[in-house]
Amino acid sequence: MDKRKANLKYIVRAIGLSVKIKSPLSILVSMLGLGAAFLPMLIALRLRIFTDYLHGLFNEPSLLNSTIFAFAILIFLYIAHTVFTLVQNYFTAQDTARIKQYIKLQTLELLSTVPYPYIESNKAFREKLDFVNQYAGQRAAGSVSLVFSWIAGLVTFVSVAFLLVQVSPWIVIALVATCIPAVVLSILQKDETYYERTKMMKEGRLTMYYSDILRSQWYRKEIRFFGLYQWIRTKWLAFADIWMTKKHQITRKHLIYNTIADLLRNGVFLAVLLLTAWEIYSEPTQGLGVFMLVITAASQLQNVTTNLLVNATSIFSDAKYMEDFFTILETNRETSPSNNEAPYGQVNIEFDKVNFSYPGSESLALDGLSVTIKQGEKIAIVGANGSGKSTFVNLICGLYAPQSGSVKVNGDNILDNLWKVRRSLSIIFQYFCKYQDTLRNNIAVSDPSRASDDAKLLSLSEQTGANEVISSKDNALDEEIGLFSKSGLDLSGGQWQKIAITRALFREQARVYILDEPTAALDPIAEANIYRNFAALTGDKTTILISHRLGITSVVDRILVFDNGKIVEDGNHADLIQRGGLYAKMYEAQAQWYVA
Repeated sequence: MDKRKANLKYIVRAIGLSVKIKSPLSILVSMLGLGAAFLPMLIALRLRIFTDYLHGLFNEPSLLNSTIFAFAILIFLYIAHTVFTLVQNYFTAQDTARIKQYIKLQTLELLSTVPYPYIESNKAFREKLDFVNQYAGQRAAGSVSLVFSWIAGLVTFVSVAFLLVQVSPWIVIALVATCIPAVVLSILQKDETYYERTKMMKEGRLTMYYSDILRSQWYRKEIRFFGLYQWIRTKWLAFADIWMTKKHQITRKHLIYNTIADLLRNGVFLAVLLLTAWEIYSEPTQGLGVFMLVITAASQLQNVTTNLLVNATSIFSDAKYMEDFFTILETNRETSPSNNEAPYGQVNIEFDKVNFSYPGSESLALDGLSVTIKQGEKIAIVGANGSGKSTFVNLICGLYAPQSGSVKVNGDNILDNLWKVRRSLSIIFQYFCKYQDTLRNNIAVSDPSRASDDAKLLSLSEQTGANEVISSKDNALDEEIGLFSKSGLDLSGGQWQKIAITRALFREQARVYILDEPTAALDPIAEANIYRNFAALTGDKTTILISHRLGITSVVDRILVFDNGKIVEDGNHADLIQRGGLYAKMYEAQAQWYVA
């Protein structure tokens, strides 16, 4: 009973959602469909009348006008039915587009607001989100059309059955009875299809993954250079074959069962025609019109009965899809940004015995880490891959929460003042965005209120080296860049990185700059220029630089050395070199890069 109540709850929510998405005109058309549901009955009835007039015309020429009038009405009904069907299809297509747009917006908003571990480390969440995008959302949002379709089908069923009962009740009983196997099969197929879509997602995702690799512009050079097409193609075919084999097994079974059901229905339809012929033979006064009525109405009754029963079960069987859709939308979210949330005047960051591990991992990414960073400090974070550097930054940004210990800004837990903290920071991540937009917007997106401040934009760009890109473009700051620009010419990796650095430093109210591998794509000269202008670029802002290149240590006054989730060394360059520890070994390995 609880399950039924839950299903009913999701069905009601889905109907409410559908009404919200549909346009008023589309709802009106759906309601008019209830009246149009009588058209099949009227067509069958008028066809009988026309046939009788046509048959009688041979003996009574005076029936000509009545025959023509009956034919005109029949044509009008056919046209009305055809036109209304086209109108319904048009609005159905519009509703489908609206539904897809709504679902896409909902899932994009979800991706932008759920706690970050769901996106990066929760495989089940990502698979469920894909499922909702492909199937569940549309099933949920399309429920009103299904309900209206069912009600219209009921009207058609009653009206057509009423006509056939006049000929023989056995005709209706036989037609309805032979639709039941098809309905049962349809229900079983829906259950199998749901299972297929939820349990076979892995093979489908891997098939798409290898297909996307072959299409991706980012991997094209490597694939071409190493001649990897055949290797990736083999991988793709292997997963595609698994998926297709399972799909074909289900499809073949459905085809066999549906063929049997159709043969049964068609066999009964022929039996109905024979029964009608016998009725006419027994009672000649019924005329050929009855036979035409039965031919038309019997076919309609079979179709509408099947659809009626299938739609009735679909409304409840689709509750599984609706549950998936609404459940994932109820995933916990981060607090929404508030425009009234002013940044801190100063930022002091404190990690107190922080332990953190990624979901599904047994090892600690941060292990009992404690450190304090005061306003205005210039800090370099160095260490091997996997030592905890990026995790440290992710916790400062509030993208993750520690399993134990605390991360605070000015004594307050970061997650309690999430957007106040984020407005106090500016960051360039290791994998930064490349917006297909103007140079101006690529920089000013970090502080849109100052997008029209050309003087500041150009001054900062000159210090970061981004002015070389700007000055080379005909429209300067207003030049569109990226693969989708009018020229279609993309920027180089180093040019994009200069733009990204400028974007991070353009956020005027930020009190802390975090730069994750800010010079990874820059050539040595461009990197040296960044370091030369470092003091002017960062001013009195706290600056946290993460890099494998130890050249940054010449422009900071404090170095944190990470190893296995811990800070194993903390000091300035001279002190750490004198200690001869991990930092000294790392610097010695790179010394030839920085010694003339």
